[in-house]
Amino acid sequence: MNKIYLVLTAALFLSSGHADNKIPYDSKEAGHVLEYYSTVALLESPYPFFQGIVRLSKEEAMTRNHYRFKYDNLFRLESISFWTGDKLRRPNHTANYFFTAPMQKIAYADNKEIITYFDRFGNQIKQRGAYKSVYALDKNGRRVALHYEDNKGIMIENSWGISNYKWNHQNDGSVIESRYDLAGNLKPLRPHFEFFRIRLYYEQNGVLALMQNIDKKGVLVENNSGVAQDKLLFDKEGRWLGWTVLNARNQVHRGNGPNVAKGINIPDQYGYETSVRYEDIDGSSIINSHGFWGGKRFYDNYGNYKSTQFIDSLGNPGINKQTGYCYAVYTWDDKGVNLLKYELLDVNKQPVLHKKRGYAKTVYEYNEFDQTTMISYFGKNGEKINRKDNGVSYIIRSYNENHTRKNSVSYNKSNEILN
Repeated sequence: MNKIYLVLTAALFLSSGHADNKIPYDSKEAGHVLEYYSTVALLESPYPFFQGIVRLSKEEAMTRNHYRFKYDNLFRLESISFWTGDKLRRPNHTANYFFTAPMQKIAYADNKEIITYFDRFGNQIKQRGAYKSVYALDKNGRRVALHYEDNKGIMIENSWGISNYKWNHQNDGSVIESRYDLAGNLKPLRPHFEFFRIRLYYEQNGVLALMQNIDKKGVLVENNSGVAQDKLLFDKEGRWLGWTVLNARNQVHRGNGPNVAKGINIPDQYGYETSVRYEDIDGSSIINSHGFWGGKRFYDNYGNYKSTQFIDSLGNPGINKQTGYCYAVYTWDDKGVNLLKYELLDVNKQPVLHKKRGYAKTVYEYNEFDQTTMISYFGKNGEKINRKDNGVSYIIRSYNENHTRKNSVSYNKSNEILN
């Protein structure tokens, strides 16, 4: 490769602000520093340290969705959390594969970094089936291994069937990653992504530049779709611009999950995707394996989805061939925290049934603690329906005193219990 990629050390990752986006830190608590970001970096691996994308002032953060990075007096990352204004909440479309809980807390001890997960009421919860992620660090503070634990401290597999990761740092600055189940079998990057042993290259600002599928000797290996490399593109702020897949001969190739050669994203000022489209090897437009040529995203003032739209080969509103709708329209409460309903529409913005699930509208109800108490499904004319995929018409949820979920019971439209 004619470009030198550098893997950043812990110190550089933890100072995740950008030189050309200088906003003063907010020292809200003695001995602590807070930073505010609109979103977090795309992660394909749990190897990198978390990185905020698009720095916000405290004043702007208090008006919209944002992530808070909290550091201790050694400027070590202590917690990351997702908020709308002053309301802690579960991450929305901005979440990545390794941040799905409202809050993650990080502790340091004996060359270890320990991450635990919490709901917005302070209860420790699971993320992808694990209560705890335990990293091993080398003498330079670099991550060299990771394993998952349950609430008793026993090593387990997460919901992807992965128990542990190992990372080896190479002289060219790349990192070789392998991941295993409890039996010691090599596992894929994640379900339906058949990269097993991978080599990771990072840009100087910490974002992923290239991911290669390799064998034990470091030779490129093509997966079942003929892809050996995934090249990612970001702007200087870390906003994701798209990707290109390559075979082992460094040729652009159609494959991996979407079965396209290129994905082209256009982000807004906050790093949110406003549109995506796909290209074939020759640069022509192509429909992906999920049934659409591309899409557009529109947001409200809080940064929540206002509506989404699929497009056809010419960029006009189009129907997703697999789901059967064009638009999804979202309605939120006045705080921008609770989704009240979302509706599916055709190209003429008329109600349409989801092709696989059989509903046109979903409605949510909440208690005084902003917890979902009921989810209901309706047809094109607002009538109660049973979903095509599971027969459910509505779901009723109840909670314990500590706000953990007590029950979730599904019913059909005849009020018969299904689970």
